[in-house]
Amino acid sequence: MRRQAALILCGLIAAAPLAAGAQSSTPAERETPNLAGLWTFEADLNDICRFHGQAHLTRASEGRYDCELTAEQDCPMADVRYVVEQSCRVDVNNDIATVTSSVRTFLEGEPTENYLPDNFQLVIRDRAHLEGILLGSGAYPAEWRRAEGAIS
Repeated sequence: MRRQAALILCGLIAAAPLAAGAQSSTPAERETPNLAGLWTFEADLNDICRFHGQAHLTRASEGRYDCELTAEQDCPMADVRYVVEQSCRVDVNNDIATVTSSVRTFLEGEPTENYLPDNFQLVIRDRAHLEGILLGSGAYPAEWRRAEGAIS
C-alpha cells in the first residue's frame, strides 16, 4: 500500500504544474491560493479504519501556515477509536502543501506512542481542494476540502 500511495503522490505532483498552467492564463491567476480557514479531511485506509477530521489554518508568513487539527481514527474491527488533537505547520512550495503535525492531546482513546502524528503531502488543486497522501503509520490517499457553512 505504501508503494501505491507513493506512486499516486508522484503522479499528482508531476501533473500539478501542467494542470495549473492549463487552468490559468495570467500570472495573478497562477498564484497559490490563500489556504487560511477551516478544512475537513479524510483518508482511505482500505476498510481497516475510518479516518477523517478538521483543521484550522492561519497564515504565519508567505508560504507558511500555522494550524491545529483534530483527527478521528475509528477501527471497529479492532475495537479502537482515537480522537487526537494536534498542532501543525503547513509549508507551501509551488502547488505542494506539506503538513507536519505534532500530537498534543488524546481526546478519546488511551494515549500511546504507537499513534504517530498525522502528516500530509498534498497537491493544491484549487482554493477549496487539496489532494495527496496521509503519512502516519503508512501512506494512504487523502483529500482536504474547505469547510462550508456556518460555524457554531
